[in-house]
Amino acid sequence: MNRKDERPSKISYERHLNKEGIPEKQKKSNGGHIPDYVKYGTWLRVNDPELFEKTYQEWRAKVRAEMEEK
Repeated sequence: MNRKDERPSKISYERHLNKEGIPEKQKKSNGGHIPDYVKYGTWLRVNDPELFEKTYQEWRAKVRAEMEEK
């Protein structure tokens, strides 16, 4: 793991989402609007930057809280 993955940055959040994958209900093959073949984090950052920013802020707060507990 590199240092960027260890801190709550936007790139680490995007990578986290890419690893998690597209939520099943949002996949086009399941009636959603996101193509099945894309990297979810990258797609979200490019196509819905407001949602990306909102969820990033929530994720960052959660990660920082977990880091403080250690």
